[in-house]
Amino acid sequence: MQSDLMTKHNKPIGPRERVVTKWMLIAEDIWKVPMFGCQRCGECILSHTALICCQRCPKRLRNGPCGGTRDGGYCEVYPEKRCVWFRIYKRSRLLRRMPFLYEIEKIHDWALEKTAAWLNVFRKRIEWPALWMKRKDCCEPER
Repeated sequence: MQSDLMTKHNKPIGPRERVVTKWMLIAEDIWKVPMFGCQRCGECILSHTALICCQRCPKRLRNGPCGGTRDGGYCEVYPEKRCVWFRIYKRSRLLRRMPFLYEIEKIHDWALEKTAAWLNVFRKRIEWPALWMKRKDCCEPER
């Protein structure tokens, strides 16, 4: 049950890996930050959030909007900006990736903050990005 809710990494991040992470973060800064608004959380779920970084939410929510989203999809913290999750919802509908929004994402592991997400994927700390939906995922979830 606990492994379903949080990332459990058995392999600690060593000094050699920190050096590799620095170089990989430079590569992410070149394409991932400007293209997707990546916040370098180390646990990328862009494939589930319609290629919009959910960590751009001021509350850093990974599983949908807070209860304070205003009329028209505006943010509770910054009323002049649209809620990140409003944008994720709109784009998910456009790209037909709504089933991913029904999945519960794991709690953020702060030990992975400012590490390279791809390195964490290869080291099996986090799961591979979901490129395609499985056939059973094509419909709304059972209630």
